Amino acid sequence: MRKFALFCVYCLFSITLFAAKPTPEPVNENAFLVQKEIAVWPTDKTYDSAVSVYNCQSVRLDSNWFLTSAHCVYSACATRPCTVEITLAESNSLLARARVRHSTTSQSVFIYKGFFPGQNRISGMDVALIKLNPQKAEYSYIDLEDGNPITREVFQSKLRFDPEAQAQLNAKGVRLLSVANMPTIQLKPKIVVPKTMAGVVSYLPSLSAEVYYVEALQHFIAPGFGVRPGNSGGGVFTRSGDLVGIVSSLLYSKDGTASFHDEAGKTVLTLQNADDVFLFTGFNGTTLNFIRNKVPYLRTVSVLPDFAVKSNKRFNTIVKATEDTSLQF
Repeated sequence: MRKFALFCVYCLFSITLFAAKPTPEPVNENAFLVQKEIAVWPTDKTYDSAVSVYNCQSVRLDSNWFLTSAHCVYSACATRPCTVEITLAESNSLLARARVRHSTTSQSVFIYKGFFPGQNRISGMDVALIKLNPQKAEYSYIDLEDGNPITREVFQSKLRFDPEAQAQLNAKGVRLLSVANMPTIQLKPKIVVPKTMAGVVSYLPSLSAEVYYVEALQHFIAPGFGVRPGNSGGGVFTRSGDLVGIVSSLLYSKDGTASFHDEAGKTVLTLQNADDVFLFTGFNGTTLNFIRNKVPYLRTVSVLPDFAVKSNKRFNTIVKATEDTSLQF
C-alpha cells in the first residue's frame, strides 16, 4: 500500500456545525507520486556532513526532465559543476537513486536566466529544470531490508514484487495550469502542497479560497497554512492533481514587514505583518516558455475559465484577505 501522511490544521467546531459542513473535495494522492526528493551539492565537494547540501523537492515532468525552484540549485550549480541526486523510488524494501552531473561542458541543470537570489521578484521566476540522461546518470540501488547495495539486475528482479516502488518509478507527467497573459485571478479549486521524504508523501491542503495570481507581481500569493522550508521546488497542486505552480518562498523578516514589488521594481505594497504569507511561482508566459523550450510535449491548459475567475480586487485587499486567512490557520 502506498504511503501517505496528511497534516492539517483543524479548527474546533461544534458537532452540529461539523455535521453541517459540506464534504470536502477528495484529494488525488496518486498525483503526488511525480514529486521527488533531490539533493544538490558542488561536485568538487564530498557529500557528507561537512558540505552544504541543498535538500529540495522536484516534479517529474517526463522520463528525463524534473522541474524545481531555481533557488534550490543556484548556489551549487550557477557558476560551477554540481551534482544532483534524485530519489526515483523508495519503498519499504527498495531504494533507487540517480546522480546527475552538471558542468559547463555537460549541462544538466538549467536555471531561468532572469533569476538572481535576493531580488524583489524572486517568486515570479524561481524555476529550474534538471535533465536526467539515462546514458550518463549514475544509478544506485539498495535493498532496504538489509541496507546493502544491489545491482540493477537484482533490483529489477525484486521490483516485480514491489508495487509501491513500481508506482513511484512509473510516475511521470502532469498537466500545468497556464496563467500566461492573465489578469489578476482567484483560483477556484483549493490547493495542496505535497512533500516527499524517505518514500513517504505528506501533504498540506489549504482550506482557504484566498489564493490569487497577481498580475502586477507575476506570481501567486496564498495563506501560509503550514508550508515551511523543505517544500521548496515541490509542486503546488489542485486537489484533483493539476500543477498550479512551484513552491518558492514564505516571507520572513526580523520586524515582520515585507515589501512587494512589480516588474519594474517599484514598491506596490509594504506589509506590516508578513509572517506566513506563501508565495509560489506560476506558469506565466516567461516561465512557461522556459519549460516548453526543454520539454516540448508539455501538457498545459489555461487556468481560465475552468480553474479561476477574474478578480477586480485591489492588491492591498488581496494581501489583507490572505494575511487574515493565514492567521486563522
